[in-house]
Amino acid sequence: MSASRFAKLLDLARTQDSGQRRELLREVTDLFFETAPTRSQAESSLFGDVLQLVAAEMQEGVLAELAQRFAGVEDAPVGLMRDLANHAFEVAAPVLRNSPVLNDGVLLQIVNYQSQAHIKAVAERRQVSEAVSAAIVERGDDSALDTLIRNGGAKLSRTSFEAAVDRARENVALHEGVVRRADMPLDLMNEMYFLVETRLREEILHKNASVDPKTLEEALSKTRSRMQKSAGAANDESRKAETFIRHKKNTGELSARLLIALHREGKQLHFLHGLAELTGVDTDTCGDILARRDIDALAMMCRAADIERPLFVTLGVLACGGDGAMQRAEEFGKMYNSVPIEAAQRAMRFFKVRKAAGDKAAA
Repeated sequence: MSASRFAKLLDLARTQDSGQRRELLREVTDLFFETAPTRSQAESSLFGDVLQLVAAEMQEGVLAELAQRFAGVEDAPVGLMRDLANHAFEVAAPVLRNSPVLNDGVLLQIVNYQSQAHIKAVAERRQVSEAVSAAIVERGDDSALDTLIRNGGAKLSRTSFEAAVDRARENVALHEGVVRRADMPLDLMNEMYFLVETRLREEILHKNASVDPKTLEEALSKTRSRMQKSAGAANDESRKAETFIRHKKNTGELSARLLIALHREGKQLHFLHGLAELTGVDTDTCGDILARRDIDALAMMCRAADIERPLFVTLGVLACGGDGAMQRAEEFGKMYNSVPIEAAQRAMRFFKVRKAAGDKAAA
């Protein structure tokens, strides 16, 4: 190292005057970049030690300037970058988003111990490893999770994808990112079908249409496994209703007409289990659809199950109509006719597997 460079570093390390230190820090920073082509490893290490030592005593405005200058630099001092990344968000943000010298150990520490703003900034990095993504899914809020899911450079494990879909069930703001994620497992994407709005449902149907049989079978297999793990015990009233519906199925009496009668009699659990059995959709999904009065979803289910149009209209009026239901009967009929039966049956494949797997696990 030349005498003039070494002198600059010594001056910076020794001076106590804050104003002079700020000026020297800028000069040494400029020198760091100017000497990049010729600096030895030992010289780089010395630069880093001095910069880190002095930066520890600087005010946030100076640190923010340092963070901006070093954020995207391939050979930025690791210690300095680590310190800046753990600082207040206004300083840390550019380093967390862009610094290539932060390894997974540092990023995991950030995610585990810093603010949600810090976590979201990590989720915005050009590349995020599976390990760091898993930590973000576990500790990040929904805003950070949405950022991660929309980041094509983030790698997520199957477990992380499952956790993301489970959280998306409770937050509509996550729906678009989950459905449009290019590598979202097919079975998990289809779990979102009855939860998302029409335009996203159409995107799911479009993706399903291009799936080859082998990929579809693999996805259906994963659906079976996931449902068998998550099946829970039903309460006594639910078991009685389920037993009643299975008896009606075995005697050939299960039909849309029976469902209409059950609903009119106020037997809502029986109606729910009957609808699930008749359409091949699990009771949890059916319950969500009925709670939301989602007539589009009901039309898709009934179309796939080949329930006749007049019976669907009656079911729609009873279960999803709400106030002024009778005036919407014609609208419901048109909605039923607009659903392509092949697309409906294709969408139902995953839910039939979910129901079968859930029934088997609960048995």
